[in-house]
Amino acid sequence: MFIIASVGLNNFFEEKIKKIILAGADALRYSFSYGPIENTIDRIKVGMKVIDELNSSAKIIVNLPSNQIRLAGPHSPRKVLENEEIILKSAFHNQPMTDDNIYVHISELGNQVYINQITTIDHGKIALQVTEIINNETIKVRALNEGILQSTLSIHIAQNTENEEYFNRLREVLTRLEELAPEYLAISFISLAVNEKIKKLSDFSWRPKIICRIESRAAMENLEQICQDDFYDLVLLNRGKLGLDMPFERLGIFQKEAISTIKKYKKQVILSSQILEGTIYNYIPLRSDISDLTNIVLDGADGIMLCNETALSSRPAYTLSVARKIILEAEKYKATHS
Repeated sequence: MFIIASVGLNNFFEEKIKKIILAGADALRYSFSYGPIENTIDRIKVGMKVIDELNSSAKIIVNLPSNQIRLAGPHSPRKVLENEEIILKSAFHNQPMTDDNIYVHISELGNQVYINQITTIDHGKIALQVTEIINNETIKVRALNEGILQSTLSIHIAQNTENEEYFNRLREVLTRLEELAPEYLAISFISLAVNEKIKKLSDFSWRPKIICRIESRAAMENLEQICQDDFYDLVLLNRGKLGLDMPFERLGIFQKEAISTIKKYKKQVILSSQILEGTIYNYIPLRSDISDLTNIVLDGADGIMLCNETALSSRPAYTLSVARKIILEAEKYKATHS
């Protein structure tokens, strides 16, 4: 089983990336879903430089921008309390964050929500209820539980991905990636029509392996068709978003069914989101995390993608070492009981 380490807020630097690779990451994952395109390009170049210097076989995986919205600020992590009222503001992708206001990478935020709507941060860790739409760009929300807000965390707001602005951003990213030629490219499945348009934005001349990200109800409903599409080489189940787009009690069953379906069509399958998040703060992983990863291996997944565990943690190498131990033990069991 291969392990993908997300590169994020706390590990953009060469020394951190070196530790991540030496701890056992088979691939580094970068995302264009937030921040200026040029910043992400520069960060990918740093990762490539470290891989080259270590003479490592680690690969680069790049996420194209998706319909996942992220916080652009506050500039520093900010704690919010239950029932606290806070202001959210729209921000452009190239807008520098110089203060501790809470910004969202979406235009006309006020037109995207409605009064009393409940949205969540970081795949459900914090719930926010819209209490006032101040103007097209600004809203007021009430925190339904306490937690920490910081840039790059996802916020669950539906976005219109049929607009030309979205396709123009995709086209620009794909043009810039031609010079870097990453080995893997991850594309979110939004709809059959939208994804057919995405396929035509580039000739993909550098021949990357294409990962289809399953993270919405539309993707779930079209899973068999996606698996039969030769354009996609691998399929990734993004449990973080899936857990918000379906009854959460169904997620575990869907995961097992989806792995079986994907394997039936001879595609490789990757699991992502909240796999070993207990290791961010705990020395011994949560027992539920251990069981989860063990079952991922036993169910036949080909790889896992660590998200916050490496992107936001101050000790990503430790999470990787824990993942390796659990995976090796599960693979040993599987080999002797198959």
